[in-house]
Amino acid sequence: MTENRLDQAGEAQLYRALRRFWHPVLWADELGDRPIAARLLDEPLVLVRLDGEVRAFRDLCVHRGTALSLGWVEDGCLVCPYHGWTYDDAGVCTRIPASHGTNIPNKARIHPFAAAEHAGLVWVCLDAGAGAEAPAAGFPLPAFPEWRDDGYRLIKIPQYDWHCSAARRVENFVDFSHFAWVHEGILGDRSNPEIPDHDVVRTDSTLWFRLGIQEPANDLKGDHGSNGGGRIQREPSHYTLTMPFTVRLDQPLPDGKHFVLFVASCPVSAKETRNFTWNARNYDLDPSRDQSFVDFQQLILEQDRVVVESQRPEELPIDLSEELHIKGVDRVSIDYRRWLAEIAASERSAVSPELEPG
Repeated sequence: MTENRLDQAGEAQLYRALRRFWHPVLWADELGDRPIAARLLDEPLVLVRLDGEVRAFRDLCVHRGTALSLGWVEDGCLVCPYHGWTYDDAGVCTRIPASHGTNIPNKARIHPFAAAEHAGLVWVCLDAGAGAEAPAAGFPLPAFPEWRDDGYRLIKIPQYDWHCSAARRVENFVDFSHFAWVHEGILGDRSNPEIPDHDVVRTDSTLWFRLGIQEPANDLKGDHGSNGGGRIQREPSHYTLTMPFTVRLDQPLPDGKHFVLFVASCPVSAKETRNFTWNARNYDLDPSRDQSFVDFQQLILEQDRVVVESQRPEELPIDLSEELHIKGVDRVSIDYRRWLAEIAASERSAVSPELEPG
């Protein structure tokens, strides 16, 4: 494959621009009373609760470069495990045990990042600008109304890592024409692969669209008595793609039932993605049914992973001339890539080869 240097430059610009957006890095309930390491856009992070609030810092003690994620919390502060240097919730060093007195250098502080707890996840923005509460140039945190709705049962799908860019993973989720081929007999039918026309609407921070397709009958969606052999024409599902890497799918079912997926992807690096998924349903609420829903998602995910990890390049080409597109069928992908290209163009820093993601 011939390399396109201009497209590589665009990918590098996009990668840097992503620092201005919120990204999920951890399940919130996994962050207890000890710090935890994470990685976002190749940036090593330490996540910690200090006085009940989620904080994120560069995982690097300024004294000797030790990973602070190996440390602990004491009196509402983060303690380095190597020499006991202690940092408050703003990242300022308040104690150096080996040094007598309180003459602590002004540079004795660790780099903080904006952090927020939302929808059961910890989100981090690496370049929040002047405001620590919300990124200056990014988008709001994605909506997930089922999170606070007592009428829904929420279950985690175990997090999974794919060797691809976050954009590749998101595009896979909103690509409908692969259902009949990758998920034959589960989400699609090769005798009926056509995708109906659909509009894509752009808002300030989302792309949303509705699409109703035929699916093989599935008892997890209330298709009882089908014996697994029938096809069901679904009501249009509502997809909301919150830029850059979160998708909420609300699939209406008969009798007011809803099957919901909330998928948030973390760009660990240019070619590594960690994915967090909530499955919500307002029917069949017995907890004993949860594992069946988990198994269903994991079957689909494994089928997708094999295909997506085979795609080259691992990043999603935002130059539309790099891959072929079919008008109508690929409408969502085209609009998504165009928006990513706009985000990349907004990154005005000069691109040099050593800054390109590897």
